[in-house]
Amino acid sequence: WSPDGKKNLFYDEQHASSMSTIMRHYIGGQIAFMPELAALSAPTINSYKRLVPGAWAPTTASWGIENRTTAIRAIPFGENSTRVENRLPGSDANPYLAMAASLAAGLYGIAQEIEPPEPWTANAYSAPDGIFEALPHSLDEAISMLKESKVARDVLGTAFVDHFLATREWEVRQHAKAVTDWELKRYFEVV
Repeated sequence: WSPDGKKNLFYDEQHASSMSTIMRHYIGGQIAFMPELAALSAPTINSYKRLVPGAWAPTTASWGIENRTTAIRAIPFGENSTRVENRLPGSDANPYLAMAASLAAGLYGIAQEIEPPEPWTANAYSAPDGIFEALPHSLDEAISMLKESKVARDVLGTAFVDHFLATREWEVRQHAKAVTDWELKRYFEVV
């Protein structure tokens, strides 16, 4: 919103889609950095069990207008309701950290004027390989991507990123020590 709170800066009636340049750049930042910031929105081992095709959670850094199969859902339907929905965070995410990651990526996109690809109009789960960057498939993979992210360190600070990474690496180590019911049932008679 504008500083006086009277104008939605994502809305532009002059543009065919009603989306302003600011909104496009915000989405551009979201798409560009979603994979490397995913650990903040999907912080547990179980987070990645819902990031599979057909589960109504995203699997790629994709966006579309009113498309619930993409990671970013643009809703450009009027001055009071034009907005962006980030569909990556699940109920296991810390809402403050998920929001920080989302805002950081979007604001970085605005500052760097990152243009998003064309909005996806079909089912994003069945998009051809290589159209969108895949989201991490595990917490291990998300940790590796966050560890290498220059943008995360620039916008969130190295101290925070390093501390958060340490907590997630601990989580992975704890999971590696656990023997699940599935493993007991599957291997008890075999071993």
